[in-house]
Amino acid sequence: MKEILLLLLLIFMVLSFILFLYKDDKDFCLDSGICAENLQINTEYGLIKMSEETCNKYNWKWDSKKRYCNIK
Repeated sequence: MKEILLLLLLIFMVLSFILFLYKDDKDFCLDSGICAENLQINTEYGLIKMSEETCNKYNWKWDSKKRYCNIK
């Protein structure tokens, strides 16, 4: 029984950490303007998915080495 509770606690902690990383990435993008590839954000142009093509389409700066777009 104790092992099951520990396993459930571990699963909960891992899932919480994953959700925190996803939320943090989107918040970082909106605050700093540096958005990772494949991140979906709502901009003045509507909902877009970050990629090299969309970054260049809106005349933003794409960093191909680090795979992110600077939208500011």
